[in-house]
Amino acid sequence: MISVSADKFVDDLQRDCLGHPALNHSYLKKFEEKKVNKAQVKIFAEQYYCFSRHFSRYLAALIAITPDEASRAPLIKNLGEEYGARQEENRDMDPELTHPAIFRGFLRSVGIDTSPEGLDSIVPLPETKLFVEKYLNIRYLNYIYAFGALGPGTEYIVPQMYTYIREGCRGAGLSEDDVLFFSAHIELDVEHAEGIKDSLLPFATTADHQELLRAGAMDFLDARTVLWDGLERASGL
Repeated sequence: MISVSADKFVDDLQRDCLGHPALNHSYLKKFEEKKVNKAQVKIFAEQYYCFSRHFSRYLAALIAITPDEASRAPLIKNLGEEYGARQEENRDMDPELTHPAIFRGFLRSVGIDTSPEGLDSIVPLPETKLFVEKYLNIRYLNYIYAFGALGPGTEYIVPQMYTYIREGCRGAGLSEDDVLFFSAHIELDVEHAEGIKDSLLPFATTADHQELLRAGAMDFLDARTVLWDGLERASGL
């Protein structure tokens, strides 16, 4: 493998991530085309909460294994925002504004009990369980591979992916307040993706490192394809 410039490599990788089957899955297309009903949105909400509730742990794992302090900085800022902090607005962390708390508002909008007992009763699909475990195991990965997974393979795809999901939720009758989690991330994760891009550029300069970054991104996108397969099956779509 011959290396290209770091900027060109990351731009090409991001383009390829948007072209991955996970972003063009028939399950997501059903949301984009507003062909899902509220019961099907409820299935999505339950299963995706199993993943989303742990996102700060995935970030913390990448922070823990990243040896370079400059590359850790955007991740730490991102982690604070998961807890409601916003430097640009001089806002400290707020338990009412954590991203899982906002997601629980979405759960309630489709009739899901968000008491501790209600959340504990959610049974993850096998595909969901595997997907969550894959992200929780980031702490065991090579940090460059993990940057590819959580950067181009996760944060970068969120604006496009959540736009599809938000459209489906709107079509199923949910209000703008109900879909706040997705609207907020469509804007915020553009910034997060740029921050992670800045973090990984210094070590995206060699062919070996570029190969690791690409492999991490594609591996985790492949896992997301399997997640959508499970949700599509469970939803009868």
